[in-house]
Amino acid sequence: VSLTWFGFALGALGDFNKSLIKKLKGEDHLVTGGIFSVFRHPNYTGEMIGWTGSFLASVVAIFAAPDGSSIPLLKSMALPLITSVTSLMGILFVLMAATTGLESRQKEKYGEKSEYVEWVKKSWKGFSLAKKE
Repeated sequence: VSLTWFGFALGALGDFNKSLIKKLKGEDHLVTGGIFSVFRHPNYTGEMIGWTGSFLASVVAIFAAPDGSSIPLLKSMALPLITSVTSLMGILFVLMAATTGLESRQKEKYGEKSEYVEWVKKSWKGFSLAKKE
C-alpha cells in the first residue's frame, strides 16, 4: 500500500512542480529542477509505480489469508486476478508509450540545448518502450 501512495504522490508532485514552473517561466520552458532533476517524467513513472503497487497489494491480500485458505481463495479469484493482470499490463503499456513519445518530442524540441543534454545524463527517464530503429 505504501508503494501505491508513493507512486501516486510522485505523479502528483511532478504535475504540481511542472505546472508551477511553466506558469512562472512560460509554457515552452524545459522543467529540469525539483523532482524533475531525478525523474524526467515523474507523472508517468509515479502512475506506473502506483498502479503496480495497488496490484501487488491485492495479491498480498489474497495470499495473506490467516486461516491457510489462500489456495482455495486464489482458485476462486483466478478470473478477477487474470483480469487485473491484463488491466495492469494495459495501463503500463499506455504509460510506457506515453513516456517514449514524450522523450522523442522533448529531444526534438530541446535536443540542441546544453541544459537538455546535461539533464538527460543526470536524470532517469523512467520505464519506456524500446524505440524502433
